[in-house]
Amino acid sequence: MIKLVPDWAHDYEAFWTSIRNRNIWFIQIRYAAVFMLASMFLASNLFNINLSETQIIALISITAIILLYNVALHRLRKYLSCTPGKFNPLHFSLLQIILDLITLMLLVYHTGSIETPLYMLFIFHMIIGSLILPGYVILAIAFLVTFTFTSIVGLEYFDLIPHHHIYGIHTFEIKQNFNFIISSLGVFNFTMFTAVLITSRIAKRLYKREQELIETLKKLDEAEKAKQKYTMAVVHEIKSPIVAAQSIVEIIKNGYLGEISDKIKAKLERTLNRNDEALKLINNILRISKLKLLGEVTVEKVNLKELIDNLIDQKNEVIKNKNIDLEFNHSEFENNVINGDKVLFELIASNIIGNAIKYTRENGKILILLKSVDNKLIFDVSDNGIGIPEADLKKIFTQFFRASNLPGKNIEGSGLGLSLVKEIVERLHGKISIDSPSQIGDETHPGTIVKVILPS
Repeated sequence: MIKLVPDWAHDYEAFWTSIRNRNIWFIQIRYAAVFMLASMFLASNLFNINLSETQIIALISITAIILLYNVALHRLRKYLSCTPGKFNPLHFSLLQIILDLITLMLLVYHTGSIETPLYMLFIFHMIIGSLILPGYVILAIAFLVTFTFTSIVGLEYFDLIPHHHIYGIHTFEIKQNFNFIISSLGVFNFTMFTAVLITSRIAKRLYKREQELIETLKKLDEAEKAKQKYTMAVVHEIKSPIVAAQSIVEIIKNGYLGEISDKIKAKLERTLNRNDEALKLINNILRISKLKLLGEVTVEKVNLKELIDNLIDQKNEVIKNKNIDLEFNHSEFENNVINGDKVLFELIASNIIGNAIKYTRENGKILILLKSVDNKLIFDVSDNGIGIPEADLKKIFTQFFRASNLPGKNIEGSGLGLSLVKEIVERLHGKISIDSPSQIGDETHPGTIVKVILPS
């Protein structure tokens, strides 16, 4: 099989997408060509163009053949493999061009060969082919086309094959006008090869630039991995002094070094809370770096009801202090178990539920819903908290972004949680959306609803 695929394009999805799109374009144009040929019969009477019986049969047959193989190609394209060495979209392009050139050659011959303007369509096919196929392949095709067309014109000139003149386009036959034939063939052949050479050279340069772009992207990916490794190493080292400082503060707060006043204890408690925020921020950064660097997902049996119940228990003290009415509805989730990564789902649920608790007022309400619909897991959390301004919704997943209605509310946060959640959900081939107000909000407290959809 002819090697048509450049080595750099073997695993380059954008290249194959481009070729597939061009193949579809070919098929669509061919349907238009069928319509044009069918219209020629109507136009022949309108413009007093006389077709012989042989020409009418030939045109009908060629039109039917083009339609039939175009329908077949339209169906065949769905089963193509983008694997080099097998019949792939590039071989499909070559097949289309060959079939088109054969039918076009028959059409040109039966409509006057050198007398018909249709032979200029060969140049159109060569230009398109030069954008898709390697230069040596399209040059070989161009040579075969010009040789075949020149041979037909020559054989007609010497009356070795019948000439199909169309009366109405030319008033007399010019197939034996030597000067006309030589000048027309000369211009045609020159235009054919010039178009092929120029287009192939431009396409080759574009492919070279594309190859350089791929190599640059690979280097950027390697640099990103190196950066992630460096970030993980540095951030991990930062944890050690923070944990040590937290231990010392715990010792002082608990009175092991002597009695302290309630005022100092309150300050130490605030220090510990800020330390917890710092550690959560560090852990989030480590999680994001590991996810981007390794992209590994563990598959295991995960009891989601149990996992969410545990998360609620962990945050129970805050829920009680704020007197939040939290409802967990899992009645539409049958066995409560899915195959997935327990740690990743825990990160998703913990961040979303934690945000709902954090941004819900005292005596507020939170509704957690877990259900399965059409082999998809739906997990959404609604609250009637402060909500998110409409202008901020489209930026809410940006790292370190915090909603504009937060300043002055003394609500701690890093702006990393939701970006981490989105990263995880997308790695799990799921979707996440955030909307405000929620269905349990009101004008004063619009609230937020976060919905996650994952394959179950």
